[in-house]
Amino acid sequence: MQNIHFEVDKELDNTQKLWRYMDLSKFISLLNEKALWLARVDTFRDKQEGRFPDEMRKIFEKFYTGFEKEDVSPIKSVEDFLDFVRKNTFISCWHKNSDENMVMWEIYGRDTKALAIQTTVERFKNSIDPSNLFGNSLLLKNVLYQQAEQISGMLRREECYFIKRPHYSHEAEARICLDVYSDFFPTKDTPQGYYLPVLINGLIEKILIHPDSPDGFMDDVKSITKKFNVHAPLERGLYGTK
Repeated sequence: MQNIHFEVDKELDNTQKLWRYMDLSKFISLLNEKALWLARVDTFRDKQEGRFPDEMRKIFEKFYTGFEKEDVSPIKSVEDFLDFVRKNTFISCWHKNSDENMVMWEIYGRDTKALAIQTTVERFKNSIDPSNLFGNSLLLKNVLYQQAEQISGMLRREECYFIKRPHYSHEAEARICLDVYSDFFPTKDTPQGYYLPVLINGLIEKILIHPDSPDGFMDDVKSITKKFNVHAPLERGLYGTK
């Protein structure tokens, strides 16, 4: 494996705002580790993540049909291959929006003790340090919302992780995706995720706490940001009932 070049989709404008909604423990982890957590895809709730489009799947099925049972490869079918790849793909998901989003608060801040960090594509590009990661690719790219049967031909393997079913379109997602799969030494013995080092004050432009969070929560977050020397402004979200 080789050191990874961080690639940003040309369709993402430098000024595009990106949001990450999270609970307090994940925020503290981000500050303490000085790194984004890229979670292994098979730990996601959506078990269709990375599904091959229909036409691409048929091509793989034809390929694996010719495999002999005694073949030394541990991969015997399309499902085997997909399982190996999913256990070698790691992702952090971000919401694209010019402002905070109430739907995102409802999904990720159900107990109200939640917060969101806001950055931009340019800040992302200037704050990421992939030098300690090895693999095939590290991409920051828009998610495309399409049905599997609407996509024709073969895609780059990692491109499948930037396609989701249309009923997820409310997420308006961009994501960063790390692919470490090896064609020569395929393995499922991979970690639950990887830490991707970032410059915290370069990454975070603004912090919002949940609009309906208790008053003391603002003080808690202020104390935490002071401890970790975070310079970004801290505000309460606007769209709650308070």
